[in-house]
Amino acid sequence: MRTRIITAVVAITCIFPIFWFSEPLGIDHPLSYLFPLLFALISLVSVWEMLHCIGLDRNWFVSLPLYSAAFAAPLLMRVMRGHMRLYVRAALLFAMVFAVYLFAVIVFHYGKVNIGKFALAFMTCFYIIGANAAVIYLRDVPQPGVGRLLFVIPFIFAWITDTFAYFCGRLFGKHKLIPNVSPKKTVEGAVGGFVFCAVTAVVYGVIVSKCFHVTPNYWVLGLGGIAIGVVSQIGDLIMSAIKRDAGVKDYGWMLPGHGGLLDRFDSSMAVTVLLTVLTCYCPLFR
Repeated sequence: MRTRIITAVVAITCIFPIFWFSEPLGIDHPLSYLFPLLFALISLVSVWEMLHCIGLDRNWFVSLPLYSAAFAAPLLMRVMRGHMRLYVRAALLFAMVFAVYLFAVIVFHYGKVNIGKFALAFMTCFYIIGANAAVIYLRDVPQPGVGRLLFVIPFIFAWITDTFAYFCGRLFGKHKLIPNVSPKKTVEGAVGGFVFCAVTAVVYGVIVSKCFHVTPNYWVLGLGGIAIGVVSQIGDLIMSAIKRDAGVKDYGWMLPGHGGLLDRFDSSMAVTVLLTVLTCYCPLFR
């Protein structure tokens, strides 16, 4: 526990200044790329952790294109923030071309590769890359003053869900949730997690309405908070399921006491994906 706390304090101390100066400052300003560079590195390391977990990190036919995409996607999100349709088209084109490329690798290396691992790498790595790039999208939404309120939500809400799920499980947990995936998680803890996440969402709306010139959509915040609490725990469980299937305890070693980046950001990545969809169709703030 002591190691976990020290790691968390050091990580927050190092990351906070980058979060604080996350605002886009113009395409020619070097500090404008500090924030997306952070998530480019997180994306790159997370993809490596996933490929290492499933045993494809040294298959250069698979890993090199994914490493390149992982590093480039968050940076390009900032560079192309005024051309989002073009960015989406380029991302879809890359995904389709890469899928065909993987099929070719499978065919020409038939009998030497595990097709299931290739499929898992494609699915999980594009999820990881997309989630990290989406953080930059949320920060750079064109509505004035809203981006700085949005991009922190995946981290705050996911950690709130995780914390209250843990304590509710310890206090009231009697029924195991999915023991084959996560033996310690309980139904009561899961319910407590997404209930407190919904409450946090509404409280967050009240706080930002008092401190910033925005009008929260409380219906979307409340219902979205419940959905975020559920999706956050699904993100945690799916990464745990992949680890168990691969027979590893942690994805990496970069965060002593926490494991790898995927062990720490598994929930927030899932929340980022959901929040991006909500932002597109049901804005949280007006």
